[in-house]
Amino acid sequence: MRTLVLADLHLVGQTPRPLGEDLASLIAAHPGARIVLAGDLFDLPSEMPNVARDRALASALDAQPHVRRAFAEHVDRGGELWLISGNHDAEVGAPDFRDALARAFGISSESRARLRTTPWFFREGGVHIEHGHLYDPDNAPAHPLILGARSLGTHFVEELIAPTGAHRYLNANDQTPLKLLASAFAWYGVRGPYVVYRYFHAALTAMAASGPFYGGRDEPAQGKPHEPAFAAEHGVPHEVIADLLARAAIPTMASFQHTFARVYFDRVLATLSILGGVGCALAGSKRAATLAVTAGAALMSASWALVTTATRATDSDRLRDGAPAVRAVTGAHLVLFGHTHRGAGAGVRQHRLDSPSTATPPAAPSAGRGRSPKAIRRHWPAAG
Repeated sequence: MRTLVLADLHLVGQTPRPLGEDLASLIAAHPGARIVLAGDLFDLPSEMPNVARDRALASALDAQPHVRRAFAEHVDRGGELWLISGNHDAEVGAPDFRDALARAFGISSESRARLRTTPWFFREGGVHIEHGHLYDPDNAPAHPLILGARSLGTHFVEELIAPTGAHRYLNANDQTPLKLLASAFAWYGVRGPYVVYRYFHAALTAMAASGPFYGGRDEPAQGKPHEPAFAAEHGVPHEVIADLLARAAIPTMASFQHTFARVYFDRVLATLSILGGVGCALAGSKRAATLAVTAGAALMSASWALVTTATRATDSDRLRDGAPAVRAVTGAHLVLFGHTHRGAGAGVRQHRLDSPSTATPPAAPSAGRGRSPKAIRRHWPAAG
């Protein structure tokens, strides 16, 4: 069976209609194929974080009736549809999600056996497919088989992106907060101060929910009883599951120190201190100015001195390192990830619809403006 793998479509109620039409056309062009959605088909946290799952799902699909119809017709006419949980649609891994999705798509009861969902990965022969966020500390779950505490990335989506509508940060979150905070005024004008306020709110509440207060501390133990059944379902030895989990990233929010450093709060405070010193100098208070600038400079220097190769690593770096580890543990010939929204190097293979603005309302600034969504089509020979 021909397999088509897509990832990171990030469908929401405000997804531009032309993109949904292109997706529907792509589905219709592959009748009878197995379509694998490798995570983040939906982006529920960015638009409706406090809304019941089924209602949020309906909102995303009601805005794209042609997509809903294309998926339903694909499955009802003999095609397969497999969904993998991502960090933006972790609900895909819930036990009852398959039935909820079948109802939302309008897939007939006779065809539902061709609709599959998984909270972690699919394995088909020598091909291993997962979203990839398990290897990214900012977005990794405490255990991939447990729908539990939100990650740092999801926390910022729900506490910053959703209430402000600052969707551009979904595609520009790998810069330092100081650059992003400064850009808030250029991108969002009069909403800029509110965006900045929500950033500080998100950062402070993230730190308050990290370390000893991190809600996922017990989830590895809670997920362990589910591992044998998952291994059996996907045809891999239980030992392989244990080895993969040993290579997973530790969630950033499991450590207060890592969370504090990751939100660059020390650099924000250092910059505020320096700016305060400049203000004191202009006001004629030289001693206060000297103390504030010195303290800010010292804090900034300490922050930069603590930066390591590991903290400089990007999502692409982590997934590039994760793919060989998955291959070594599972014996897979090909590993496919999504998550990064970027092209793949030799170690990581991605088939995906590269659409950086899919979760962005048309009227908002978009990292993808001026670029058309594109599909990367690649072929690999059968493994010998």
